[in-house]
Amino acid sequence: MARKSRKNTGAVIETPVQTSNYFSTAIYVRLSIENSGKDDDGDSIANQISFCKAYLTEHADLKLYGIYEDNGEKGTNFDRPEFKRMMDDIRSGKVKCVLVKDLSRFGRDYIEAGEYLEKIFPFMGIRFISITDGYDSLTCDDAEGTLMIPLKNMINDVYAKDISRKIITSFRARQEKGEFLPAFAPYGYVKSKEVAYRYEVDQETAPYVRMIFEWKAEGVSHNEICKRLNAMGAVTPARRKVDLGIWRAERYKNTVWFGRTIIDILKNPTYTGCIVYGRIPKSLYEGIKMHRAPEAEWRYVPNAHEPIISQELFDKVQKMFADRAKKFQKKMNENAPLRELVTNHFKGKIYCGDCGKRMRFVKPTDKRYPIDQNHAVYVCGGYLDSGYSRCSRHSIRYPLVAEAVLAAIKVQLEFALKQEQLIRQMRGSEKEKNLIDKYVGGINYLSQELKKINGRREALFENFAEGILDETEYQFVKKKYDDEAVRIEKKLTGEKAKKAQLDNVLSLSNEWLAAIHKAENITEIDSELVKHLVSSVKIFEDNRVEVELNFKDQRYIFNLIIAEMAGEEYE
Repeated sequence: MARKSRKNTGAVIETPVQTSNYFSTAIYVRLSIENSGKDDDGDSIANQISFCKAYLTEHADLKLYGIYEDNGEKGTNFDRPEFKRMMDDIRSGKVKCVLVKDLSRFGRDYIEAGEYLEKIFPFMGIRFISITDGYDSLTCDDAEGTLMIPLKNMINDVYAKDISRKIITSFRARQEKGEFLPAFAPYGYVKSKEVAYRYEVDQETAPYVRMIFEWKAEGVSHNEICKRLNAMGAVTPARRKVDLGIWRAERYKNTVWFGRTIIDILKNPTYTGCIVYGRIPKSLYEGIKMHRAPEAEWRYVPNAHEPIISQELFDKVQKMFADRAKKFQKKMNENAPLRELVTNHFKGKIYCGDCGKRMRFVKPTDKRYPIDQNHAVYVCGGYLDSGYSRCSRHSIRYPLVAEAVLAAIKVQLEFALKQEQLIRQMRGSEKEKNLIDKYVGGINYLSQELKKINGRREALFENFAEGILDETEYQFVKKKYDDEAVRIEKKLTGEKAKKAQLDNVLSLSNEWLAAIHKAENITEIDSELVKHLVSSVKIFEDNRVEVELNFKDQRYIFNLIIAEMAGEEYE
C-alpha cells in the first residue's frame, strides 16, 4: 500500500510499492540534438524502442508501463521534458523499473547520472537496466555496480567530447577537399543522386524561396511573409524533409512557417550558387556551443551548384538587413543606459505552457512607457515566430512572473527551514539513535544473511564435487540459493542507500539546503538565484504561472527521511 506523509508539506508523498509478480517498467529513449529526426542508425528512437520491447518479451518479470521519448535532447543535461515526466511517475509509484538500451541514452554527464543510479534510484527502490551494458541493478553485486557504473558514465562523458573532436576534425578536412555537404540540403535544394557532393534545385520548393526573397526586397515584414506562406499552404522545410523520407517523426508533418525560418533562408548565401562552411560551428570538446559565427569567419566555395536567386537580389536583401540593424542599433544606443538596467533573469528557463516554445523577453522601447524592469514583458515565441498563426501572445509582465517565482521559493524556503530546525532538535535524540540503529542493524543483518547464503553455496559445491549430490540436485538447490542471494543483495543495496541519504540529511550540508539558504532574506529575483533554484517557469494563456524548482528528487528523499525520523504515522 502506498504510504502518504501527513507532514504539512502541502503535497502527498507516495512511496513506490512493488507488485509481487512483476516490475512496472518505463522504457526511456533519447536522441541527441545532432541526430534528431534521423532514423538511419542503431540509436534512432524507433530502434531504441524496438530493442527495449524485444528485451521485455524475454523477461516475464517486466511489464511495460510507458515509453518516454526525449528527441533532440542533450545527454549532458537532465532537464529533459520526458525524463522529468518519468520521474514524476516514479515518485507517484507508477514505475518501479527503468529500462534503457545503454547508459549513454540515459545521460553522458557522469556526475548527475551517477547521482540517479547510485543514490536516487536505489533509495526509491527503482530497478535500473541497461541492456547493452549487461547491467541490472537487481542482479549485479555491489562491487560490480560500484566499479562499472561510475566508470561507464565517465567513459560516456569523455566519449561525448572525443567524438565531437573527431567529427569536427574530419568535417574540416573534407570541406577543404570539397568532399563534404551538410547532413541536410537547404530548403529549395536536394542532394544530387548523380553527382557527389552537389546540390540540385528542388522544383517543388525553390519557387517559395524566390517568393521569400522577392517579398523581402519589396519591404514585406517577416511576419507577413509567414502569414502569406501559411495561407497558401506552402510546404515548410521540416515538412519537406518528411515528404522526402529524410525525417520520419510525425510531429514534423504539421509544422508552420516561423519568422526565424524566414530569416535563416534570407541570410543563406547558398541560394546564390555557392557552398558556405562554418556558419554555425560547434565543438563540445572545445567547450563551444552551437552558435552563429560572424560572417568574416565563413568559408565560401563559389559556383558549386545552380543558383535559385541572383547575387543582386541577395545583396539587396542583405543591405536591407544591414540598414535595419543600423537603425535599430541607433535606437538602442539612445536608450542604452536605461535598457542596461532591464535584465532577463529567467533566460533559458521560461516557456509557453501551451505550445512549449520559449517565451521571448521584450524590453520596453516605446517612449510612452518608462524603460524599466516593471514594463518588460514576456511573449510566446511560437506566436511571434509563426506570424501570429500558432498559439497566442501569452503576454505577461515581468513583475508578475518574478512575484510568482519568489512566492514559490519562499514557500520552499519556509518548509526547508522548518525541516532543518526539526533536524537540529532531533540530533542526539532517541529517535535519531533508533533510526540509525535501524538502518545499521538492517545492513548488518542482511550482510550476515548474505554471508550465510554464500557459505551454503560453497558447501553445496563441495557436496557436488564429492559426489554426494548429482548434477540435477546440485543445479536445483543452487538456483534457490542464487535467487535468495540476489534478493538479499538488492535489499542490502537499498538499505545502504538509505543509510547514506540519512547521513547526508543529518549533516545539514546537503546540496538542497545549501542552495535554499541562498534565498534567505531575499526581496527580489536575480539571475544567480534563478540559476541555482529554478528548473523552469511555464506561462499559460490565462496568465497562470507554473514554477518548478530544482532538487525535486533530493527534496522527495529528504522529506521521506524527515518524516521517518519524526516518527510519523503512515497510511
